Amino acid sequence: MTQSFETFKGEIERALSACGVDPHEWCDVNAAASFMAEDQHTNAPDEFWTVVRRHRRTPEREAAIDRAMFLDDLELELTGGCGLCGLEADWMCIACGRCNCDRHDECTRPTTE
Repeated sequence: MTQSFETFKGEIERALSACGVDPHEWCDVNAAASFMAEDQHTNAPDEFWTVVRRHRRTPEREAAIDRAMFLDDLELELTGGCGLCGLEADWMCIACGRCNCDRHDECTRPTTE
């Protein structure tokens, strides 16, 4: 029997709450639950805690994530895309050239010939 992402997420939240910590402040609950849902063999108690500890929030981990997101946004901006909405340059609006951050009420889609 396989468990769903939501089931694993609930187990992690309950286990960390029982330890007296805020689950979402202490651990990247979604990442840990995704890992467990993909690899259904990690459901033994010792492996469960190994996975939870691996996804623990630390200043170094958070800094690395922030740095990676910054570099991704910077690359989008430098190539003509938008770092705010994550749209690449070749996905901008055909009519006006703007991204998803703007409204496109007056834009009309060109007809294909």
